[in-house]
Amino acid sequence: MIILGYNEITENLPGKIVDVDVPIGENFVKGEPTDKSILKKIGIENESLVIIYLRNDEKNVLATLMVRDLSERVKIAAIVEKAESVDKIYGAGADYVILESELLAKDIVRHLFIPQVANFMDHVILSDDLEILAIMAPEQYWNKRIKDTDIREKIGLIVAIKRGENIIQNPQPQETVKKGDILLFLLKRKEINKIREMMGQWLLRKS
Repeated sequence: MIILGYNEITENLPGKIVDVDVPIGENFVKGEPTDKSILKKIGIENESLVIIYLRNDEKNVLATLMVRDLSERVKIAAIVEKAESVDKIYGAGADYVILESELLAKDIVRHLFIPQVANFMDHVILSDDLEILAIMAPEQYWNKRIKDTDIREKIGLIVAIKRGENIIQNPQPQETVKKGDILLFLLKRKEINKIREMMGQWLLRKS
């Protein structure tokens, strides 16, 4: 995974980060993220995912155009400052867009990674209508595989499981739910309201 832009959100993502002001290290490339020669040098056309977060929407658009020009197959996820930039980013070739002002639970975003969320959401815009929902695994699901439960039917697709200090990203159907697990979902607010009525005691409220 290639990340264009170095900041408090991207610094902890697993991938190679490109920016003019990055630390010294094997996972960092010092250079202008909108410089096509640098993008070619790092082999961006061979990557499956590129995350763009340059804290400047004009640069975000330019970087998106350049990445898309270098590769038609790579998935591009962009984080933008302004809502009016969303259509521009999609027009430039992005597959997924998140509004910077609407980032929910930044620590969770760091762990989940955009690809796991984007794998099953088309044109993701994390906004007032989209929330990350955390539920403490109910006792009836303990020691059962996800595929042997009705979690998917009752709630939705689990994007991650927080187990102690560990995050299991994009858990597979054969993953076993354990006591103390926190199940993370990405749902529309209207869906969450329905779930609250049915499973209110299991929801972890936002602090």
